[in-house]
Amino acid sequence: MNGVTIGVLLLVAIAVGVVLVVVVVRKENGGREAGHPDAVTDEVLGGVLAELRKWQAEAAHWKATAERLQRELDHGD
Repeated sequence: MNGVTIGVLLLVAIAVGVVLVVVVVRKENGGREAGHPDAVTDEVLGGVLAELRKWQAEAAHWKATAERLQRELDHGD
């Protein structure tokens, strides 16, 4: 065998290895694809949005409290 034949066989072996890895990974991922949400994504996103709404409500509460206290201080002088 000369160097060209060995090189071609090596490239074919690498290509077959990559194809096998892709096939195994696609089989193992259960039909999920990058960029497409699944049930876990929806659950996590729902939890994050609920926490965001709580933080926003708390921020609005403290802002209103600070404004009220500032008005009381302004009128108290």
